[in-house]
Amino acid sequence: MAKINCKKTRHIVIGSDANYLHKAVVFYKSLSKFHNNFVLHIFCFDDIAYKVLRTLNYKNIITYHTSEFENKELLKVKAAKERMYEYYWTCNPAVAIKVIKEQKTDFISLADCDLMFFQSPEVIYDEFEGADAIIQPNNFSYQHVKDFIPVGYYCTSFQCFRNNDNGRKILEYWYRQCLKWCSAEFEEGRFGDQKYLDDWKIRFKKVSEVANIGTNVAPWNVQKFNLSQKNNQVVINNKWPLVYYHYHSFRMNFSDYAYIITGDRENSYKISRNVINLVYKPYIKETRKVIKNLKKIKEYQDYVKLNPRGVQKDFQGRILKKYSKII
Repeated sequence: MAKINCKKTRHIVIGSDANYLHKAVVFYKSLSKFHNNFVLHIFCFDDIAYKVLRTLNYKNIITYHTSEFENKELLKVKAAKERMYEYYWTCNPAVAIKVIKEQKTDFISLADCDLMFFQSPEVIYDEFEGADAIIQPNNFSYQHVKDFIPVGYYCTSFQCFRNNDNGRKILEYWYRQCLKWCSAEFEEGRFGDQKYLDDWKIRFKKVSEVANIGTNVAPWNVQKFNLSQKNNQVVINNKWPLVYYHYHSFRMNFSDYAYIITGDRENSYKISRNVINLVYKPYIKETRKVIKNLKKIKEYQDYVKLNPRGVQKDFQGRILKKYSKII
C-alpha cells in the first residue's frame, strides 16, 4: 500500500525499556513505511533505551528520559512495585498527559509498542471525528472470551484523546485510577490499566470505539477471522485491510533469535499456519533484523551480554522455537 501523505502531524506516544526496545523500533519502522507525517514520542524507562535511541537518532522520534516525566507520585508507585511492567502501565496516562499538554496538536494517540503496521493508522483517525476519545475493543474470539474477559472489554493497544477539556479530563481521571491501583492481578473487577476503560462510554461524553476490524488483530481474536493476501495487502474476511497486528506474548531471544509465538499465563493461543505465514513471518524477519542492528551499539551489546534472552522465562516450560523452523 502507498504511503499516506497527511497534512496534519500525528503525535503517537509509546513507552519502552531496553528489553522492549526492539519492539519499539519495529513499531517505528513499520509506521514509517505507511505514513509521512508523524512524531513518535518514546518514553524510555531506563538509561539504556534512552542512550540507544539517541545514538540511532531516527527521524520523527522524540525521546524522553525518566528525569523528564517521573514525578513524585510516579516515583512513589515505582518504589513499591516488584513487577516493573505494572509501573510502566501506571505511566501510560501520565506520559499521554505530558505530550498533550506540551504539543500544539488537536489530539494524541497512545499505543503499545508491540505492534506492527500493515497500513497507515489514518483509518482510525477517520473514525475519530466528533469524539473526544476513541478506544479499541479486544474483539475476543469465542475460544478466548471466557478466559480473557477479566482483563476488560477494551485493549490499550491504540487509543486517541482530544486536546480539549473533556479529552484531558478523561486522561486525568485514568491517571488517578492507575496511581491508586494498577496490577497484573485480577482484583475487584480491575486489571492493569485497561479494565478501567470498560465504563468510559458511560462515565464520559464523546467516547467512541474503533469499528474497523483491521485494527488490533491479535492472538486472542485472530481465530475468528479469515486472513488472505490481496493486491499485496493482508485482508480480513476478504474485505478489511489489516491495519496493525498486536504481537502480544511474542518473544525472541537476543542471542540466538529463538522465539515463541504463543502463550500467556495459563493460556495458549492457537495460531494457524496461514496466520504465521501472513502476519508472523514479516514480524520475525523484521525483529531479527532490528536486533542485529541494535547489537552494533555498545550499550545494547552490553545489555545483551547480561540478558541474552531478555528479561523473560520460557512460558509454561515450552521450548522456544528456532527461527529456521519457520522461515
